[in-house]
Amino acid sequence: MRLFNLCRITVATMAIAVVGLGGASTAMAADTVLRLSHTTAERMNQGSQAWAIVFKEMVESRTNKQIKVQIQGANAAGAEREQLQKAQTGINQMTINSEILMPSFFKPAQVLGIPYLFRSDAVAWEVLDGDFGREFNEAWRKTTGLRVLGVLNAGFRSFFNGKKPVHVPSDLKGLKIRTGENQAHIAMVRALGGNPVPIAWSELYTSLQQGVVDGMENPPGLAYAMKLHEHQKYLTLDRHLFSIHAAMINEGTFQSLTPEQQAIVLEAARTATTVARATVLLDEREALVDLAKAGIEIYAPTSEEYVQFRDLGRPPVEAMVRKEIGDEWVDKLLNSISQAEKQVSQP
Repeated sequence: MRLFNLCRITVATMAIAVVGLGGASTAMAADTVLRLSHTTAERMNQGSQAWAIVFKEMVESRTNKQIKVQIQGANAAGAEREQLQKAQTGINQMTINSEILMPSFFKPAQVLGIPYLFRSDAVAWEVLDGDFGREFNEAWRKTTGLRVLGVLNAGFRSFFNGKKPVHVPSDLKGLKIRTGENQAHIAMVRALGGNPVPIAWSELYTSLQQGVVDGMENPPGLAYAMKLHEHQKYLTLDRHLFSIHAAMINEGTFQSLTPEQQAIVLEAARTATTVARATVLLDEREALVDLAKAGIEIYAPTSEEYVQFRDLGRPPVEAMVRKEIGDEWVDKLLNSISQAEKQVSQP
């Protein structure tokens, strides 16, 4: 039995206990429904679902259910692009989406697709919760009308394939690797010698099943939860991209809430983000065990092999992103990472 089957009741109980601490709110506006969509499995070992459940329980409890949250997981609200568009237009009020499609709505988001940047989750969180993250989220809100409530990790993306072991970049030659609709991801796979094939997330399982592509680049925990490993044989833990899922609310909807309701939403989002991040870290480690049991051959590159991946994959993507969006956002991110690496290492 997976660890999260044992922890499910504990997580739900914790969320209920947390919401009880704040007490129920009294002077609330008329009833409001927040439809919250996401793309992953509706299981508590998935960060997006854990975020949604904790957020729902906190908000509904503290508003006496004058704000109700309806969760639409596992692409029930459509493909990822459609979910973002629905949140933008207010058809749905909230969504949790990955960084893959963000550049289609806000071009500077390409900076998040530069590979081999973050050495750890701690460094990434320091950057995304710090000055860079706040400035990026504000620019995103002004452009898209979507307010970021929390950034949760989906795990580090790595290469899966069903054809052969991949230990060094040259092993990717000839392999058709699925990417999302993100030019930085496409450029990375091409730079490493693979053949990138952009395919929508909702079509990935069928594409692997039918052999449209040989492999993919995804976080192990997410791949296992969505059963994508069923048509793969090898996993190379090169950890090239820190994949994020951003929880967002339509800005018009947020502004329509009372100040008290807004405060509750923001506090619930902060708690949900903490829970979701821990959930993903635990799930990734459990998933690696389960993937091995399922027959997936897992390879962790040596330090020297990792350098080969980084030195081939990062420079051309960074150059492409600088050409597309200019130096400002790239330099801000790199400077923020440098500062974060020092910060998280301080006693």
